[in-house]
This record gives sequence, C-alpha cells and structure tokens, in this order.
Amino acid sequence: MRNSLFRFSVLAVCLGAPVFAASHRNGPLLLEDQTANLNDFYMFRSYEQGKSDRLVMSMSAQGFQNPDNGPSYYKFSDSVLYRFNINNSRGLDGNPDIVVDFVFQTKLRDNQTFLSYLGPITSIDSQGILLYQTYSVVVRNYRTGKTDYFTTDANGHVLSVAPPNQGPKATPNYEATLGAPSVFTLSNGMRVFAGPRDDAFYFDSAATFDFLNFRAPAPVLAGAADSGGGPAFPAAVDGFAGYNISLIAVEMPITAATASGTQPTDPKDPNAKIAGWATTSRQVVTVRPSPSDPINLGDFVQIDRVGNPLTVEALIPLPMKDYWNRSLPSNDGQFAKFIGDPFFASGILNGVFGVKVPPAPRNDLLGVYVPDITRIDLTIAPTPLASQSRLGPLGGDNAGWPFGGRRIGDDVVDIGFRALAGVLVPGFTNAPPLGDGVNSNDVPNLNRFPFNAPPHAGYSHSQQDGTNGKGKVTGQ
Repeated sequence: MRNSLFRFSVLAVCLGAPVFAASHRNGPLLLEDQTANLNDFYMFRSYEQGKSDRLVMSMSAQGFQNPDNGPSYYKFSDSVLYRFNINNSRGLDGNPDIVVDFVFQTKLRDNQTFLSYLGPITSIDSQGILLYQTYSVVVRNYRTGKTDYFTTDANGHVLSVAPPNQGPKATPNYEATLGAPSVFTLSNGMRVFAGPRDDAFYFDSAATFDFLNFRAPAPVLAGAADSGGGPAFPAAVDGFAGYNISLIAVEMPITAATASGTQPTDPKDPNAKIAGWATTSRQVVTVRPSPSDPINLGDFVQIDRVGNPLTVEALIPLPMKDYWNRSLPSNDGQFAKFIGDPFFASGILNGVFGVKVPPAPRNDLLGVYVPDITRIDLTIAPTPLASQSRLGPLGGDNAGWPFGGRRIGDDVVDIGFRALAGVLVPGFTNAPPLGDGVNSNDVPNLNRFPFNAPPHAGYSHSQQDGTNGKGKVTGQ
C-alpha cells in the first residue's frame, strides 16, 4: 500500500512539471515566443568525407513545424539574434571565447497574391520566393578582438534562407534545386546554412507525457529492442516524425575554433577540449506603434539557451525554467543542487521503476551539466555515418555524446536515461538497459553538411507513418 501511494504521488508530481527528455518546449515564457525557442544544439567533428578537419555546429528552433502549414509557412525572426558560443579556454568555464551570430532580414516582394511562395520555384533566386529572407553572419573572437562580417558568400551571392518544401509541383526536386544550393561557403572557409529541415530528434514523447504510459517493451529494453531499428510501430512511435524545424548550421576549420589556432592531436593538449552552446536574444525594449511596424531598441538580452540535451527538460524544476533560460552557463553552479541530486533519478527511475541509482551527490552528472555546455574532445576521430552507434560512448563510439560532442543521430534520450541511472558511475552498468523504444530518426540523416535530412514536403509528408525509421523520404 505504501509503495502504491508513493508511486501515485510521484506520478502526480510528474503531471505538474515536464520531465523525461526534450519536448521542444523549453519553458513557459518561450511558449509565447516560438521563433526564439531553441530545440536542440549539435556540435561534432564532421564525418563528411574529406572534412574530418572541420567542426560542425547547428541549432534548431521553432519545433513541430507542420510541413503543409501554408500560406505563410515558418520563418526566422528578424528581431532575434541567433548565436553559437564557443568556449576554448580557462578550463571550459561557460564563458564564450568565440561567437558566431546569425541575423535575419525579411523582404516582402511586391505582388498581388495572398501567397508567400508562388511556384514553381526552381532555384534559390526565383522571384516566386515572395517572402524572401537573407542573413548576415558575424564572427567575433573575444580573445583577439577580431570581428568579421559576411552578407555574401565567397562568390558574391547573398546569403539567403532556403524556402519551404511545398511539394513536387511547387518546389520540384527540392534538395537538388533549393536545399543543397542554400549551403554557402564564406570567404574565410566556413560553410553556413539556414532554412527548414527535418527534425532529427527522435523520442516517444506522447507515451512519456501520457502519465509515463510507455509502450512495451519500453522503458527496460533488451535484445532486439535495444539494437538495430528497435521495435516497429505501434510498439514505438517517434513523436517528432514528419515535422520540420528551422535549422541554422555552420562548419568551420577546427583551427578556427581552438585557442591555439591548431588542430590538437594529443588528448593531454590543453587545446584538445572545447565546448559550445546556442542562445537566442532580443533587444531589451520593443515599441509597437500600431499600425506601424514594431521598433526594437537597446541592448540584446538572452531569452533562451541550449547546451546539453535534457537539461532544462529533465533536470531544472518548472518554476525555474524561464530563469534558467535567461542565465549564463558560467553561473550554473546555482543549479547544482538539482543536478547533483536529480528528482528524475531518485523519484522516477528508482521510485517508480525500481531502478537502483547512485546516491547523491551525483558528481558524474555535475561533470556533464555544470556548466551546461556541450563538450567535445577534438582528438577523437569522427566515426563514419554508417558505423556510428546511436548510444555513442555507451555503444563503444566515443565520437558521440557526451564525450565527443553531440551528433544529430545520437540517441540522447536513451543515453540520458542510462546516465541518470548511473552508467557513468563506477559500479553501475547498463543493466537494465533503459530507453523509450525509438532507436532511429524517421528518415535517414545525411552524411554531408548540414546533415539534417531535407524538410518534409507539405504535399505528402511522413507523419502518417513516419515512426522509428519507417518514414517516407519526401521531396529529396
């Protein structure tokens, strides 16, 4: 009876605060500001052929985009500053040394239609892109004081946002004509991309938030359920299948990201380990002189951030989420009590499912999440896409999260479950192997920059059967 009451009380608390992995909803205030709501941050050595000397960072925003949500579709906000932060010195203290900013500008081309895009659109320079977005890239090195500004690529083409994938008639041969041409090479050797892409995050969010109503065999996986593609639909359902996100990605030489300007080869080299995170900011004052357009004034202030996956979703209490989003990684010591003794581990994994977990303080988790920055050992060689383990280091593939950065194919939900259960603590193992049952993205990721698959087409997207690696590849 006591056990039943305890289980009920724990589950009641679960209903009151989002737990169990990323939901793409990072805090109450961000529910009102989706263009600034960051979903995921990725940082890894490129596994594109011939590009292993490059570092890739990407951020996704405005999740759960329905591909057929016309006629306006989705766009980046002109009033949001989207920033990549790189920390490469001082023992990785959560303060940036290099930042890469993306600032967007929207032009509404003269037309008499009610549409944002008038097809067929067969190139990124098509005049049928009536809602035309371009962007600037600003690279600042705080250590050297150097700042570089880019509005065009190395060939003089304006940096433009890829249009949406409407379907085979409006945007034929999407990836060849619109997706791939939206990858631009800057004069400093960086490559950049901005536009809609498939959401590479995979997770049975519906089962989790239905009162921990996991579909068998989750949450304790074994045998085939823990290997390969995992259980098929309806035993496993990827709640993010068929949806797009707004992706910003940058590829840079590793030598441009380290404090020494070199590519480290010795793990003992103090330049071997760097870290990163993404932020969004808005100016402190917005004036709305209706019916005129809003006016933004003053300094930019941070309103969202993402470093490691699962932090704000699974470790930070609901009343503190908005405050956490606005705070700096260098001040994350103030959240150590929640991370060093996480309710997720003691109240859910142990209290509900009876999984033995290590006692507090959880120094293993503090070493990953305080400060909350994604760390990468640049001496770890990238693993080719076909050979990658979704479990990263837990699957013998150290080029994945949490030691080798974070790739878009890393199953951070299952890795996170097992880390919270204590797999990083001496004396604890992968048994029982925890997971949500979804072991892969609904469509194959790319082996080239920007790595996220092309966006799902509005005309025939994969939500109808896009679960656990079974999705339809549309419009590529």
